[in-house]
Amino acid sequence: MRTYLESEKDLTPKINKDIFKRFFDTLEKNISNHIPIELRNFGTFKSKFMNSRYGSDPRNKKKIYIPSKWKVKFKASENINKKLNEKT
Repeated sequence: MRTYLESEKDLTPKINKDIFKRFFDTLEKNISNHIPIELRNFGTFKSKFMNSRYGSDPRNKKKIYIPSKWKVKFKASENINKKLNEKT
């Protein structure tokens, strides 16, 4: 049986949970495969490789080795930035 959503009132907690689970699973799968994801009028998620480097421990200023790793980078869209910086 297929459920059709006529309005926001038709969204039950179970349907919401399923939608968000599927969305985040897809997001996680694509980012882990280094595929950028663009959400129109929201922003872009990308994975970025960070080379190994030396840094300093802020507590005692000793040099520490920071190994290479992948990071997730998010860039907000112009619409989101405009809304964030609107004066109320």
